[in-house]
Amino acid sequence: MQKIDRNGCYYFYGNKWKTWEDLRKNFRWEVPARMNAAYYVCDTYVEDGHGDNIAIYNEDTAGKRTTYTYRQLQEATNRLANYLLKIGVKRGDRVAVCLSQRAEPLIAHIAVWRIGAVSMPLTVLFGTEGLKYRMKHSDAKVAIMEDSILETLEKIRPELPDLEHVLVVGENRINSQNKQFWAAIEESPATMLCEEMNFDDNMVLIYTGGTTGDPKGVVHKHANILRGPGHFSVLCNAELRDNDVFWNPADYAWAGPLFDLAFPALFYGKAVVTYSGGGKFDPEKAFKLIEDYKMTIVYVPPTGLRMMRKVENPEKRYNLSSVRLVISGAEAFGKALPEWAAKTFGSHVVIHEGMGQTEATPLLVNCQRYFEYKYNIGKPVPGLEIDIIDEQGNRLPPGQTGELAVKAFDGNPVVLKEYWKNPQGTKEKFLNDWMLTGDLAIKDEEGYFTFVSRKDDIIISSGYRIGPSEIEDVLIKHPAVLEAGVIGIPDETRGEIPKAFIVLRDGFAESENLKKELQKHVQDKLAKHEYMRAVQFMKELPKTTTGKILRRELRKIEAGKG
Repeated sequence: MQKIDRNGCYYFYGNKWKTWEDLRKNFRWEVPARMNAAYYVCDTYVEDGHGDNIAIYNEDTAGKRTTYTYRQLQEATNRLANYLLKIGVKRGDRVAVCLSQRAEPLIAHIAVWRIGAVSMPLTVLFGTEGLKYRMKHSDAKVAIMEDSILETLEKIRPELPDLEHVLVVGENRINSQNKQFWAAIEESPATMLCEEMNFDDNMVLIYTGGTTGDPKGVVHKHANILRGPGHFSVLCNAELRDNDVFWNPADYAWAGPLFDLAFPALFYGKAVVTYSGGGKFDPEKAFKLIEDYKMTIVYVPPTGLRMMRKVENPEKRYNLSSVRLVISGAEAFGKALPEWAAKTFGSHVVIHEGMGQTEATPLLVNCQRYFEYKYNIGKPVPGLEIDIIDEQGNRLPPGQTGELAVKAFDGNPVVLKEYWKNPQGTKEKFLNDWMLTGDLAIKDEEGYFTFVSRKDDIIISSGYRIGPSEIEDVLIKHPAVLEAGVIGIPDETRGEIPKAFIVLRDGFAESENLKKELQKHVQDKLAKHEYMRAVQFMKELPKTTTGKILRRELRKIEAGKG
């Protein structure tokens, strides 16, 4: 298997570039024709003599701690791969990995890739319909599942004719149809050779939530593991340190925590912390984990950071001095959270945000080693051509809002290969040689990109195009506001007006006076036409399982009033 050149493109050629523009101009992808993703996140470090370095720090909700070195990770994944071969898993077969954040999903994905099969991350939060659709649509042959979701699986198993084997993480509900995960590992040989794959062979199938219709299955190829330049920029600030420890608290069912944090950490031979939290994010525990594991690189979605912001004086109660980068993404970051993060973690800490999606990530990054962070989603990843285009695929000049798109050249390791069993959806994802993100954004004269909204979330009021995330960002800076979601609602005079759905902090009560105060707060911070002319207070906002506010559900709530 071809090794990564440690002074090659994945480390920016020894960091010799003086400017970001110089780097981007000279950057070239290095994608082997034959490869296997498993090799690059595990085996290479054993071969290089770093097998005793820690790969995974694992902690469960009971406080039990386990570590895995790269050598132990290689052995566990070899054993599981051999077991999968024994039960008949073949190259290209889909294997569902339905596990919360813990060491086992990392082991499972790597083992599946070793034999040339395709891993499929799923969340343990699925009900019967959500699980059934994905299992049936993927024709999954094997499921590696947490015991907590087995009851759900058993209800639908008669409707899954392709499912032949279930491996269970946990001790509950083991029966003649199921095999205990660690028992399967322990009974299998510890050595094997990775299946050599083509760079564009299928590696992973990840289902998106979708804005309308059924979820789409995004297929990525083995070359996708080599998208490290973007991670090296935004996660590492173009610098790796011997003591780097990475963490993202989100569920490993999703692309962000799995493929934008955990596997990049392993790709660079560093340690990743896994902690399930029993399915709930505990902001106090987050600070404790940072202190205990001396984390250096912390990637927390904005919702998690907002929850952490509620903790009183964490900088006085926890030792947070190990942190050198705080990263966020998945939704608009704004200015309020970076300002809080700088105050909490220290002025020495680098704060970044980036942008990507399940179909292609990362696309836009911040990298303060090379350029100033300006509270936006940054600049294009080295090796990618990204621009703002109109509906005909023409590039728009700086300052104009359009759709963010990335060139999908042959061999591009970042862009999806296809939507599974959905050629029409795949076709619609592309315009000429652009992959469409569905995100509206603006590029300025300096090459910085700013997210405006999802393409279907833009509010057009009196001819003005208003991005709801900008209003939301201003609202959460008000001391009374915990969370806010903004949509456009019909208005006879203006066509649409912004409406805000607001969750208040403890100690604040909804009132007409508070509504007016919040409206004036936004009006003063943004512009006269951008404030929300309607306000509704809520106990909670509808969200995805990763914590993103679902504006489409807010539209349903609004429509239900009629």
